Amino acid sequence: MLKTKFGRNPNPRVVIYVRMSSNRQNPRSPDQQIATIKDTLKRLGLNWQVVEVYRDDAISGRYFRKRPGFRKMLRDLKSGVLRADYILVDTFERLSRAENNAEIRRMLVKAGVLVLTADSQFSDPNSVSGRALSFMETYRASEECHVKAHNVLRGKKDAIRQGKWPGGPAPFGFYLKNVMVVRKGVEELDHRVLVPIPELKWIVEFIFTLSAQENFGPVRISKKLNSHPDIPSHLKPFTEATVASILRNELYYGEMVWGKNCTGIEDDVRVLQSIPEEEWEVNSEFCEAIITKELWQQSMQMIKSRRHRVTEPDPDGQDAAHSVLRPRGVALKYPLSGLVVCSFCGRAMVSSASSAYTTKAGEVHNYASYGCPGYRSGACDNDRRVPESWLRETVIQLVKDRLFPH
Repeated sequence: MLKTKFGRNPNPRVVIYVRMSSNRQNPRSPDQQIATIKDTLKRLGLNWQVVEVYRDDAISGRYFRKRPGFRKMLRDLKSGVLRADYILVDTFERLSRAENNAEIRRMLVKAGVLVLTADSQFSDPNSVSGRALSFMETYRASEECHVKAHNVLRGKKDAIRQGKWPGGPAPFGFYLKNVMVVRKGVEELDHRVLVPIPELKWIVEFIFTLSAQENFGPVRISKKLNSHPDIPSHLKPFTEATVASILRNELYYGEMVWGKNCTGIEDDVRVLQSIPEEEWEVNSEFCEAIITKELWQQSMQMIKSRRHRVTEPDPDGQDAAHSVLRPRGVALKYPLSGLVVCSFCGRAMVSSASSAYTTKAGEVHNYASYGCPGYRSGACDNDRRVPESWLRETVIQLVKDRLFPH
């Protein structure tokens, strides 16, 4: 049985957890954090037994499920594979982002283990002084997190205003050109700018022409591209998602529109949130254009006219159905999304639902299934669709059988 009372065991078993956000962030490496924790134990005269060390290198503290070291530690403690009284960290910030502190603490208390920090001298977190230190620690980490986020945001906005690439890979049809400067007699990278690739301009123009003038959607365009003899094989396959992202991107007519959305965390799941248009950062002369703004706007108009429609009973009670636009941003969520993989090509299979239909009993249903996105674009031969309800029930039963064997 794991202990949650501080000081009950005079010779507690402890585990150490260390993390570094990225190779460029936090000069205190995981090895330095381990050394600090062990030095603090020695200085305080604590003869605690370190039974395991868990680490996550160059991984953000924002999402628990993307941290294999943290997840393994939690799994070992919960399952009883490893018995420990405390988790030792350099600072609580290494365990989680400030906004997740309370949730993390509750999660670990349920696992029967307390978190102690070297910067608080491993004091009892349940004592009056320990709670005060914990509050101050959380407040400090929260403020530091907000300052860092503000500085990053301001830096990206300043870069966009000056025509500098704010970060991330270049969109299809562009490359990132290094702009060098000489500082103290040494040439070094100052920033990058987005430049069209001449050999790929005709492909981008072809994509937008198919959308704007032929009324092709991303699926038909991707099939057209994958079968085109003049497009080099190393650029294939084009997927529906790739084409859709190209068609939505203002950079192709030279304008950078940044900050349309932001991400929030709900139940350890990233949720996309829209930002008001007046808060967007826009540079209408960010880079050299590949197509005209008029062609891009024509394409967007066609995309809006092709929005998915759902069938609903006629409001006047007639048997005929009428079509209405599906509200933007509304998506059906399935518990196995992102976990189902195509056995042919290894792509993550995507879920889709049929139009709503009414049974004889008057119940409204949707038929949902998983399919390989590569098949629709011609990049995969797997044309099979797996019923979502059958797969969900099968997986649940397998989990039950594994957890509660007869």
